[in-house]
Amino acid sequence: MSLLNLSPELVVHILSYLHYTDLHACKRVNVALNRLIQGSVLLQYSMQLQLSGYEDNPSSTMVILDKLKLLKQQESAWSRLDFQTQTSVRIPFNPSSIYDLTDGVLLLGESVSGIQSGADKIRWTRLSDLVAVDARREHWEKIDVGAHIIDVGLAVQEHDLIVVATDRETDDHQTVFELRLIQLSTGLSHPLASSPLLTLATIPSPPEQVAGQCSVCIEIIGDLLCFMFHYPSGSTTPPAMFEVYNWKTGQCLQLRGIDCPSYSTFTFLAPDIIALPNCTDNAIELCRIGARPGKDGKPLELQTSCILQLPRLGTGHSIAQVTCRSEPKMTNATRNARPFRSKEPFHLNPKNAIVIFNVMTHDSHGFHECLTLIVHTASLLSALSAKKPPTISISVDGIPIAGLSDLPSDDPTPRIPWAQWGPRSCRWLETSFGASRWITTTCGQRYVTVEEDPIEDDSTRSTIVVYDFNPHTVRRLAAAHRKKRRRLRGYWDVSLPEGELAVGSVEGVATFARLEDAVLIPFTDPKTRVIGQIQCEPTELMAGYATEYRIFDETVRTSLPFAQLSSFETFAYGAVLLDRNMIIGVKLNDSDDIKELVIHSIGSGRAG
Repeated sequence: MSLLNLSPELVVHILSYLHYTDLHACKRVNVALNRLIQGSVLLQYSMQLQLSGYEDNPSSTMVILDKLKLLKQQESAWSRLDFQTQTSVRIPFNPSSIYDLTDGVLLLGESVSGIQSGADKIRWTRLSDLVAVDARREHWEKIDVGAHIIDVGLAVQEHDLIVVATDRETDDHQTVFELRLIQLSTGLSHPLASSPLLTLATIPSPPEQVAGQCSVCIEIIGDLLCFMFHYPSGSTTPPAMFEVYNWKTGQCLQLRGIDCPSYSTFTFLAPDIIALPNCTDNAIELCRIGARPGKDGKPLELQTSCILQLPRLGTGHSIAQVTCRSEPKMTNATRNARPFRSKEPFHLNPKNAIVIFNVMTHDSHGFHECLTLIVHTASLLSALSAKKPPTISISVDGIPIAGLSDLPSDDPTPRIPWAQWGPRSCRWLETSFGASRWITTTCGQRYVTVEEDPIEDDSTRSTIVVYDFNPHTVRRLAAAHRKKRRRLRGYWDVSLPEGELAVGSVEGVATFARLEDAVLIPFTDPKTRVIGQIQCEPTELMAGYATEYRIFDETVRTSLPFAQLSSFETFAYGAVLLDRNMIIGVKLNDSDDIKELVIHSIGSGRAG
């Protein structure tokens, strides 16, 4: 019996387990299979999910046909920056520098005492409440832990958990760090935490001038809670520390006492793997996190599994700080916490996510620069699985994005040069310090930022810029615009049907020229007037700088493809944030504190 002798329902069910590339192959080799796949809503939805970088939410009650329509509309809206709604939110309290944004929840610290660093209370809200019809109602919940707050970490959907890091000074001039494990929805101690208050390191109190300069990073995945604090060099002993806990039992599993200020941040790439940027060694360390302590119950020393070198720094240049983020995170959870159980029909697939590294540098002349490095988590994880020297193909959903070769095999901690892992899998971007201050700027395979508009007389106006690193989106847009370019080659002032994207337009007017050998594929949209370009070729970092002012001592060219979309309209934003299908504009006061948020919801209520 052949496959096609089975009932159509069984064949569709079998095919639903295939990767989209295999489904495409089936369509091309057999007329009957092509007809079946084209006519199956389930298979079309499965393919669209994979191409868009999403996964289905089985808890959603929406029928598959409506899910498919919504997904297509949503992706079309993203390709045109079609903002469906715009909601302004005034902050009804005095916000501090602490904030977080994840899983549809926005959290801000509240400063009551007027202290410049940290916060006195926590305020949080759901973004869906802020954009609701009754947006005038007070939506900000309050959590008061009765201590000075230095940072927070969230695991909203997975655990309904907020981890609040506090510090206090003892009578003998010691600083004690503590973690409070709180259920976000109730503001009470988390019921699954056997020790809701974890006492961490105790160190000599730092000098007053650096007391507010403690950098803290907290992330939670599954039962693992990772905590890092970092002070400026020479102010404390040690200046930094990294610890891993089982937050449910309160047991410390791993730690690294760091005797130099090399580390200031980390991010999870997988449930048991973190990326740990090393500022001193100019590298990204990949470390495996263990779920159990040593045989004697004492925490194990965190070991580095792989070192990825960054480009060689120029003379007099050094890395001052790195911040990093990847969202959403890969977890092993099969169920979400009830108060935050998602009703969305589909979610971003964390396996396809990018990770961003904001790299702040300075030189011997006192000049500072900020760069952003973007790479798929799959590319970083592949370095850990590489076991032999031959070239190793790296791909996201079947599209190759990098290759590793000649990996050292005799070194217990492999050190991979930048030239072997970075140029093909990464993209360096030049960014501003103002925009890089905010780290919640990526979700899935998109990254958002603001750029000052050179045409505007008012330098406070800027455009919203979205970078999309989904290889399927880039390939689809590039193919579509190349097709239009070929069709319109050699013609000027050609009108396109309503809703089509015009290629090579200038200031919203559809004008066309020959672009046969162009590196960039520019386009605009006649309705939203978004200004876009597709970059599929290598670009050189800091190409316009004189050699002596470049940060790196080597020519740095990277080629991770992307589509860049810039809003035609300008805004008075100091930064933009990203969560799911919402871009949040941040308006700042004279002290660079948040005074107002503007939520731009990507349209999905109509087809593009």
